[in-house]
Amino acid sequence: MANLSSPHSAHIVKNVLSFMLVVASVSDMTGQDDCPYDLNGDGFTGANELLFFMSDYGVAGNTDYDFNDNGFRDFEDALMLSRHLGTQCPQTEVQATTGIISGLLIEPVDTLQQDLFDSSDTIPAGAITYRLYAVVTNPEVTVVGVWGTAEFPLTLNAPDGLFLSSLQTSDFSYFASNITPAFFPFFPTYDRASWWTLNHAPGDDFQFYQPLGSTANFMDDMDDGSILFDADMGDGWFVYDDINASTELPTASNLKLLGQFTTLGQSGICGQLNLEIRTYFDGEPTQFEQAFGLTFSTPGADSPCESLSPCPEGADLDNDGLIGTSEVLLMLAAFGDVTTGPEDLNGDGLVNVGDLLLLLGSFGMVCD
Repeated sequence: MANLSSPHSAHIVKNVLSFMLVVASVSDMTGQDDCPYDLNGDGFTGANELLFFMSDYGVAGNTDYDFNDNGFRDFEDALMLSRHLGTQCPQTEVQATTGIISGLLIEPVDTLQQDLFDSSDTIPAGAITYRLYAVVTNPEVTVVGVWGTAEFPLTLNAPDGLFLSSLQTSDFSYFASNITPAFFPFFPTYDRASWWTLNHAPGDDFQFYQPLGSTANFMDDMDDGSILFDADMGDGWFVYDDINASTELPTASNLKLLGQFTTLGQSGICGQLNLEIRTYFDGEPTQFEQAFGLTFSTPGADSPCESLSPCPEGADLDNDGLIGTSEVLLMLAAFGDVTTGPEDLNGDGLVNVGDLLLLLGSFGMVCD
């Protein structure tokens, strides 16, 4: 799977973009009002558009390709673009549906009765391997995006830590598509590695998907068994090949695989995420559905997570359990300060409009 966040890949992307911009400058750009997702004006929305979109992703103040008109290029704009991959101009918006996403299910696969070891790693007895699924009402759908936002951060918490195999070496080795089942007989611990996915287990046919984050190494916290993706523009991963033309989708079950996680003890695992699915009903146009703030939890001997707060992290500035007038006054008192203090909610080193919008977006919320 490509890592467009690496310095080397970024250099390649910039060179490709330079060439594409020259091509686009002489392209017939007429009719683009009917084709907003054709970013290079060639009458078709394909991989080239993704290169345009992903360049400078996460740069503060970047409003290019802000398809949902919320003031910045974010993860949900990427999802909107991906709905039109493989389509010719003119384009019509993909319509939304409801009632298909039922929730999340996490269940144990196996518990080690004794230590498991090989030449690469050791997993202690008592470690539990779980699999996480999206539950849907119709199998003819596929999950095309998992992400977090400031309002609904993508979180994962395993108090005892997660097992990550030594064979998972790169920054983006946290996905099923990077796991090689041929190694399982030689490295049995590798079979219990922790990973995320969209619909498919290691070794299955899978569609290509792209991590898209506000920082190059936004997955690194997974090493600690606790992750929190809460950037304004969203962090996550999405399908980026032409799923509309795929013959391999969807998977047959009403349970769509999202990940495998091996905890190094029995305190359980919990988390929260946002989902987008697409439908593939016979004779009907593709639709999409989104669900925000879905939670999962498997308390073992101890409850691993308290209830996830609906408030953005740190927004309750006076710790009174409510986002109210007092928070606004504290924010305004610090407005314009260069600081990494609590009023700097988005972590950019400055108390500014971005922080105020985050606060106002949660105004009136009761924080757990």
